[in-house]
Amino acid sequence: MKPPYEDVIEELDVLARLAEFSPVVIGTPPLGLATDDSDIDIACSSPDFDRFFAVAGRAFDRMEAFSMRHVDHLSAPAAVASFRSMGWEVELFCQKVATTHQWGVRHFQVEARLMALGPHLKDAIMQLKREGLKTEPAFATVLSLPGDPYVAMLELEAFDDAHLQHVIDAATG
Repeated sequence: MKPPYEDVIEELDVLARLAEFSPVVIGTPPLGLATDDSDIDIACSSPDFDRFFAVAGRAFDRMEAFSMRHVDHLSAPAAVASFRSMGWEVELFCQKVATTHQWGVRHFQVEARLMALGPHLKDAIMQLKREGLKTEPAFATVLSLPGDPYVAMLELEAFDDAHLQHVIDAATG
């Protein structure tokens, strides 16, 4: 059985080791929506991917299945370091965009607000995730959001809690 994700982050001292990259823990474990396939996602920011890779490599290159790669994410370059520890896949995702402006962080913040306002959403979202949907499409499906689920979720971030509650109630009430 995997330990809680927080224990992995603490044991590996991930946030302190990556402090210069403004790390933010995102994804399904902190939302209480983790499945057996979920990983621990940590968003980072750096203008210098070589520096990010150097620090991540020094800190985690001895971990199981450690790898580093460049990817294009939403037409913006990103650097990704990943590894396994304590039964978890850990992914360190770095863009040149401030973490507060990255889509993953913004999606996470909206999802956290939605879960706080509508904890009853969990069962439906978990069912869709078990059926293979990613988190944002699962939220968009449960909330009957039209269009691209990733864009639709970002559109919710401008809403106050009363408006979000209305969206939840209209879809689930």
